[in-house]
Amino acid sequence: MMLPDTVLTVYDEFLEYLAQRAAPEEILAFQASESAQRRADELTERNKAGDLSPDETLELEQMLRFNRLVALLKAKALKSLRS
Repeated sequence: MMLPDTVLTVYDEFLEYLAQRAAPEEILAFQASESAQRRADELTERNKAGDLSPDETLELEQMLRFNRLVALLKAKALKSLRS
């Protein structure tokens, strides 16, 4: 799913805001809880098997979007450490 440029701009602004206010080390240390990771793994495996309900598909898509946002935020944090 492609997001409109305006949404991407808002996401980028939000990530920049977080990157400037949290210590880069704190951002880089962030990890999902074990239960959240287990749920993501379960949904991923069931998705591969084609066994997700529409609600579970939406849940997995939201998890994946969040994961991409966290990855972008961590990249910004790492860049600030290298500057």
